[in-house]
Amino acid sequence: MNIRPMLRLTAFAVCFGALCSTGCAEAERTIDCAQICDKYAECIDDGVDKADCTDRCEDHGQNDDDFEEQASECQDCVSGESCTDATTECSAACAWVVAEST
Repeated sequence: MNIRPMLRLTAFAVCFGALCSTGCAEAERTIDCAQICDKYAECIDDGVDKADCTDRCEDHGQNDDDFEEQASECQDCVSGESCTDATTECSAACAWVVAEST
């Protein structure tokens, strides 16, 4: 029994697993800034520039893990909610995200 091929296969499996787990974590953390900004415009300030808000939100999310986590919580909170529910139930989750994005 030759051990070299087994070591190569094991090394490949470990590297593949590490790459896959990193890629999956990144995909999980993707936020929909357009949804957050659209909900803000719909419920709070219809004069907000939604494209600018979305760009700022995405830029902050790429550069700040804490912001990205908070934006993800905000998105989860406002998703599918009426304006009344979104403004009362999601203000804590969304205040910082909206302030930094608008």
